[in-house]
Amino acid sequence: MKKDSRFASAASHIHYILRKGKSDNSNRKYDTYFQKFKGWCSAHDVSYLPAAVSTVAVFLSGLVQQSVSESVLSTYFYSIKWYHDCNMCSNPCDQKILHMLMEGGKRILSKPIQKKDPITPEILEQIISKYGNDSCKNDLSNVRVCTMVLLGFAGFFRFNELSNLRVRNISFHALFMSVHLESSKTDVYRRGNDVLIASTGKSTCPVFWLKHYLQLASITEKPDDFIFRSIRFYKSSKRYKLCEINKPISYTRAREILLSALSSIGLNSKLFGLHSLRSGGATSAASSGVSDRLLKIHGRWKSDFSRDNYIKDCVQKQLHVTKNLNI
Repeated sequence: MKKDSRFASAASHIHYILRKGKSDNSNRKYDTYFQKFKGWCSAHDVSYLPAAVSTVAVFLSGLVQQSVSESVLSTYFYSIKWYHDCNMCSNPCDQKILHMLMEGGKRILSKPIQKKDPITPEILEQIISKYGNDSCKNDLSNVRVCTMVLLGFAGFFRFNELSNLRVRNISFHALFMSVHLESSKTDVYRRGNDVLIASTGKSTCPVFWLKHYLQLASITEKPDDFIFRSIRFYKSSKRYKLCEINKPISYTRAREILLSALSSIGLNSKLFGLHSLRSGGATSAASSGVSDRLLKIHGRWKSDFSRDNYIKDCVQKQLHVTKNLNI
């Protein structure tokens, strides 16, 4: 009986361990998309687990005809594949015809990638000049703008990395600060990463602005508080304060803050996004001659291809090739 009990206990944990092989976000996404596939199968009175190759083929063909995005098509395919693998069913997604169907669908649905422009140090200087002048330095709303853009730029941070920073993740030193990322997109085993950011002594110094923001927000002694979260204006004191609810700022709100700041200095905000901070930092560092190895480490990229996707070479660097052809 004891052996049977241990066997049953180990067997019951298989599904839990399998799901831990992917991030919580991936699991939630696959759950959502597979439930939609399951609903479609139920409506057409066909089996969904295991699903027949012909069933998946018709389903994917319908998605292509609906002109869904390429990413949506891929997510449906991999959610169906993932569920079949996890439930140890015969997997229709292993069949060559479905891979051929996916390739055809991607070609039909693919659209030119419209990359956002990188933010430059000159743009940051304009933002700090507007939101970080002497009359604004004690306004939490304005200081948050300055801190978010400078920190995102200097640390090459993705939005999720920036929004999930807590006070405990920051440590200040004489010449720099260390930002500890408890988890990130490429850190699948959650070992953590430490991003070092130097004090520059300039008006755009991210270390100065983060120190100032933490003091102004009164959260220096609260290690578990998220650094960037909602703020509220109090008429009685005529000042902004952080909301009591300890919840990170949303992607939508952070994007609004950045685009509003860019519009206020006369730029076309449609050309930029939150990733413009990450790509801007990487582009600026590459243009200044920072080595590929250091760029890759600082930006937490797994491959050279991923890193290069974020860097936009200036005209002078692009012309460097033909200038050295000896013609």
